[in-house]
Amino acid sequence: MEFAASCGHLDVLKWLHTIKPMICSTEAMDRAAANGHLDVVQWLHHNRTEGCTTNAMDDAAHYGHLEVVKWLHTNRTEGCTKNALVFAAANHKINVVKWFWLHENRTEGSTTKAMDDAARNGHLEVVKWLHTHRTEGCTANALDSAATEGRLEVVQWLWGNSTEGCTTRAIDSAAFHRHDSLVRW
Repeated sequence: MEFAASCGHLDVLKWLHTIKPMICSTEAMDRAAANGHLDVVQWLHHNRTEGCTTNAMDDAAHYGHLEVVKWLHTNRTEGCTKNALVFAAANHKINVVKWFWLHENRTEGSTTKAMDDAARNGHLEVVKWLHTHRTEGCTANALDSAATEGRLEVVQWLWGNSTEGCTTRAIDSAAFHRHDSLVRW
């Protein structure tokens, strides 16, 4: 059942449910949510008792499945962890990041890892948005890892707009990885 749910095969899932009592786990809904199969998540919610874990919302956020995140928020009690916002930020899912911010009744919060990971992956729009709307900020790792990855625009923006600074790793890694324009800057 987990595999059918993961792949979004609702017809197979329904058939398996009717032929005999099938063993299923929370992984079914978790995987369906991660893969954006809202119809499967809804069917499992209404027809099975296994439920899901916080992985359902965390992974739906990770992959940018906002409608699944919204549905889980409204209909399930498991919630998510701080990783939901971190994963969304790291993967440039700005619509999901904004949704978490707009729903202040979500209590998971976030960590500096959200901005650090967004910077590392070169998602300047997300970095700016988090800087403006969240209080967690970032660490020196944001600038260090952005430099390591050659994200010049992110490095420049962080240098001018954050107080965390960087370590010698920033220039050393940029030079090692031959990010010459960043080193020259």
